Amino acid sequence: IMHANRIGILLSFVVGCRAFLPPPLKSVVPMMPTRSKSFITSTFTARHASGSSEDEANANNLKRTCIQQFLTQRSIQSFMFCLTEFRDPHTSDWIERFLDSNNLLEYHGTGAFNMTRFESWDTVFVQMMDQPKEKLTIQAPRRGPGGRPTGGSKNNPFLQQKQFREFHIDIDPSSLVPRILSVREQIAREFGIDLELVRIANDQILKSYENKVRDEKVPSVTFERGAQMLLADTMSMERFAPSPLRKGTYDLLQLLSLHESIFRVLRGYKDVGKRVAYAWLTDFMVLRLEDFFDGPGGYQRADDFTEELLLSSPSVKNMGDGSTELVDPLAIASDILRMRSEVLLDWKETAAEVPTYHIGLRKDLLSRQSKDWKVEAEEEEDLVQLPDDIGAFE
Repeated sequence: IMHANRIGILLSFVVGCRAFLPPPLKSVVPMMPTRSKSFITSTFTARHASGSSEDEANANNLKRTCIQQFLTQRSIQSFMFCLTEFRDPHTSDWIERFLDSNNLLEYHGTGAFNMTRFESWDTVFVQMMDQPKEKLTIQAPRRGPGGRPTGGSKNNPFLQQKQFREFHIDIDPSSLVPRILSVREQIAREFGIDLELVRIANDQILKSYENKVRDEKVPSVTFERGAQMLLADTMSMERFAPSPLRKGTYDLLQLLSLHESIFRVLRGYKDVGKRVAYAWLTDFMVLRLEDFFDGPGGYQRADDFTEELLLSSPSVKNMGDGSTELVDPLAIASDILRMRSEVLLDWKETAAEVPTYHIGLRKDLLSRQSKDWKVEAEEEEDLVQLPDDIGAFE
């Protein structure tokens, strides 16, 4: 029964987004080891390790925490998941090779793509459309009744060449693009709901922390972590089937929104001249960057980081010019959480416009396919040309 329910959910997702239907002939569809670090480093790593300029570091940050980039990543991962579930791992493997991202399905983190190669959210699709068609040759062991391998003894020299059968799989990269875009639009639709849930949970963190400190001498938890419960309650009442990786995507939305909020707060501190708060938060972030934000990791990293920040004690920060100032981590945490609400609202507006952003890509794809169809039609005409002395019905 559980297996049947799982298949039903997957089929509902496929029908809803129309991503896995084979494209109509000559038409466009309307509509394990893991990586240790993400490709693009943060402001801190870029500035302190490579000596890059602040403008370059800020540009990298905008790519690294771009919600559109993250949406592309999760749409491709979700598409690959469903390909594998429906026994098409070969197309999934081709996508991994194209992206040069090993074990992408196992990657739970942000910044999975090479941001130098894929500078914007649509670069992946543009480059994918430029890839030539491929024909893969697959070898599989021959099997008899009941799925048992055939061919007799493995040491029989007369049967070695008959133990495998070959079949061919065609990979048409341009036909994958509209299917992934369809997945992307469904996930963007979910973003409109999930970003609001993250914002509701975010706005309760400080209140929960203050209540715990006031009511308990030694709080058992720093604050109530209710974000996942909000998602579970919402999904139980929705009429449409969720995307297959929605819970993981929801967790990463919390992490990415916190990451972006910290960058915005740091830029704000620098603009208004809060040197001490800027320096303290920079140092705090550098020490925790790889553990919480870069590369793959576990769930609830955003809440773990927030908890460490809230539990940090006030301290005196010594500046290079000899001045000192008291640092209040609770005030910094408040600034970050307030900024996070603004980030989530901004991203919610962006998610609502995703289908509009796809219009240009779909037009470009149609134009490219039209040229290919014209070439194919001319080739077919050349193949069927007959001498003049042969009758039409011969």
